[in-house]
Amino acid sequence: MAACSECGAASRATDFCDNCGAALGAPTPAPPKPAAPAPPAAEECAACGAVRYGRFCEECGHDATQPVPEGGVAVPTPAPAAPPQETWTAVVSADRAWFEEVRARNGPDAAGLAFPQFCPERRFPLVGRQLTIGRRSRQRGVEPEIDLTGPPLDPGVSTVHAMLVPAPDTGWQVVDLDSTNGTTVGDGNPLLTPNTPRRLADGDRIKIGAWTIITVHRD
Repeated sequence: MAACSECGAASRATDFCDNCGAALGAPTPAPPKPAAPAPPAAEECAACGAVRYGRFCEECGHDATQPVPEGGVAVPTPAPAAPPQETWTAVVSADRAWFEEVRARNGPDAAGLAFPQFCPERRFPLVGRQLTIGRRSRQRGVEPEIDLTGPPLDPGVSTVHAMLVPAPDTGWQVVDLDSTNGTTVGDGNPLLTPNTPRRLADGDRIKIGAWTIITVHRD
């Protein structure tokens, strides 16, 4: 007796099932594949008149299921661009007035100092978490970001003299790193307390060494 592949009943016949009449031994036909969905028809956007495929208009974004607002679809106003971050620059130069002040303050010890005849300005962008001010020393492994090695060499600048660090909110601060000759900001001010940050304003002049002025500018 053969088992029907359709209903599972045993059948004495060998050609057709006694129970359901299905042909015995014939493969069960595979179900037809569903037809692929038809692509959305092209329609005209009620808001802007552009050709639209689907619910939302690619030109103006109008939802075809919603009524058109008076005056058409409002174009969203782009968010204002974020203001550019502040950028600062340190300008290094030799200053005759500062040189004369150092000579007058140090007396005979400064008699051998000579103001450099040629000292071009150098510019250093203030970027990063800290910028060391000093003189390069391969022997000590010192590579300051603001390198005052020269020429001309300012003998009053320590190998590791000071440091510029970002202020908590914006801007920069200067820290004297317990240098030999100290650091001053502005005219007539005392030496900075070592290892104590001092807030800088746009245009402040940092005085170090025998003639070196570092002026910070907000670009």
